[in-house]
Amino acid sequence: MPLVNVHMSKGRTPEQKKALMDAITDAMEEHIGAPRTAVRVWITEMENTDFMAGGELLADKQARLAREAGS
Repeated sequence: MPLVNVHMSKGRTPEQKKALMDAITDAMEEHIGAPRTAVRVWITEMENTDFMAGGELLADKQARLAREAGS
């Protein structure tokens, strides 16, 4: 039974999350031959203040990118 846990920051709509989980299920079926009924997919969401990459909080990165886009 394939188990897929997606970690991502909050902010996607239920429709976006369902589309992502559908696509992952399709990929598991297509690429490894897993029966759809055996595939388990869930999303673990986190606040943008609970994730850091390269020494920069996601919240800070989002704010920086927004400022740069407005420049």
